[in-house]
Amino acid sequence: MSKFQLKRDQSIQVILETAMRLFSEKGFEATSIRNISLEAEISLGLMYNYFESKEELMLEILKRGSVIVKEAFAELLKEPAPHSAIEQYVRHTVKFLKANKAFCKLLQTVHLQSDEGRQVQSEIKKESAAAEEKVRHHLINSGIPFPELEAKLLFASIDGMVQHYLANDNYPIDDVATLLLMKYR
Repeated sequence: MSKFQLKRDQSIQVILETAMRLFSEKGFEATSIRNISLEAEISLGLMYNYFESKEELMLEILKRGSVIVKEAFAELLKEPAPHSAIEQYVRHTVKFLKANKAFCKLLQTVHLQSDEGRQVQSEIKKESAAAEEKVRHHLINSGIPFPELEAKLLFASIDGMVQHYLANDNYPIDDVATLLLMKYR
């Protein structure tokens, strides 16, 4: 890769990360290309050289985020040890959230505001379905009473944990995950 291409890729990455952070903090509508340019310390002209509009920038963020989500679920599904499927799912969820908090916060708001956001959210649901089925299968085979209801309770607990973590920077997600997992040991 040439020095020029490396610098270009680094600039694009800075723009994407800055835009994602600002979109998730201030909202898509309240964030301008100028805001992103100033925060990223990249000239406005260069910003428009890379992205024609704020919408194009958002689409690129969603596209890249969708790839990360798909890779995360693929990694989860290839892990063996079905006896620990619940722990794998919960720990993997926590790890993913910590590594991708800004994207998750952004997705939480944008899926309500745009067709692209709804499409990415739909893709994520499809990807998560296989992992959730693995956990559901584990519950059924483990002899836990009312396994289908237990699966619904588990996923509702995970959803709540995710929402609280995204809304509160001081949320003790590791402690909550550990407490949740104690129920299934």
